[in-house]
Amino acid sequence: MKYILLLSGDFIDLGKEEVLSLFNIKGYEDGGRLFIINLENESELRESLVKRLALTKSMYALLFECNASNLTDLMKKFDWNSVYRENFCLRISDFNDNNNDAITNKSVTKQNNKKISKNRITNKFSEKYLAKYIWRSIKCPKVNLENPKTKIELFFYSGKVYCGLLVYENKENFEKRKAHLRPFPHPSSLQPKVARALVNISEIKKPEVLFDPFCGTGGFLIEAGLMNIRTIGYDINKIMAKGCKVNLKYFGIKNFKIKNKNAIDINDRFDHVVTDFPYGLNSNAMASYEKDWKKFRINKKIKTKNFTKNLEKFYLLFLKNLRKKLKKKAVIIFPSYVNHRLLLKKSKLNVEKEFSIYVHRSLTRKIVKIY
Repeated sequence: MKYILLLSGDFIDLGKEEVLSLFNIKGYEDGGRLFIINLENESELRESLVKRLALTKSMYALLFECNASNLTDLMKKFDWNSVYRENFCLRISDFNDNNNDAITNKSVTKQNNKKISKNRITNKFSEKYLAKYIWRSIKCPKVNLENPKTKIELFFYSGKVYCGLLVYENKENFEKRKAHLRPFPHPSSLQPKVARALVNISEIKKPEVLFDPFCGTGGFLIEAGLMNIRTIGYDINKIMAKGCKVNLKYFGIKNFKIKNKNAIDINDRFDHVVTDFPYGLNSNAMASYEKDWKKFRINKKIKTKNFTKNLEKFYLLFLKNLRKKLKKKAVIIFPSYVNHRLLLKKSKLNVEKEFSIYVHRSLTRKIVKIY
């Protein structure tokens, strides 16, 4: 069966990869924020995989698709009683604009008398006009605009209309888990919804174990733990390791192990790895490595031109060891100022996908999915 996924407005490419990584999909249609998939295994919905999605706003069962010119006829002919439950609401979203943002009837102001641009939805396709066909076909119709049991949405895109029945709406409050709201905060932590998406992109499934060798304050481990995934984290900084435990316990996560340990000294094999490399040789983590790891000596007065070279040496040693210990797939974040492609080539790790997230003028995060 086909489903319509309405992706979040930010990190659209990551959102698509998150969907493709979680579900067995026969095929898909890419409409920017509108992502239409053909699920191979319907049971995946019942297994609550959809609830893991971080970068998807809502999911709809595709009832029908047609050219915009045929919409009225299909609205008349469709068996609305087959999907109707208690009450209904019809909404329209237009994705025909260049920015791929939905334009709904709600966005049209009273000042322009609710007229819609000729390049967008016409008055003929207003919610009120089309809802009457649903109303007329249902035996005992009721409308509920605020909290409908049957929410039907029409998505206009590229000359076509996709009609969907809402089956899932993402109400996860990621904002409450932002770094500054945790008991042990750290300013460099990823947004929680991005952290969760990267855990999902690693393709981990229960009862597999997620490993973060540079766990810091536990951003990835928190999101994995909330999805009931077992986690293990290393951090060479004792304070960070303790703080990570505090954060995990604060969010009610129990099935985890945190070790104050050097990430270079990975002895065990792990199913999946998700981690964000330390970016600075002057950071607490790198200072600890400097003291603890004799083979990786770094001059504290190192010049800027040698900074990247030494950081790359450190990353390469980790990656070469990771290749021997990784069972399945990993998602690793590199800073943009290192040659991550060369490092992965030297370590003989294979790149499956790559993404970029702009942070500020001097830093872009390079997210790489490897195996």
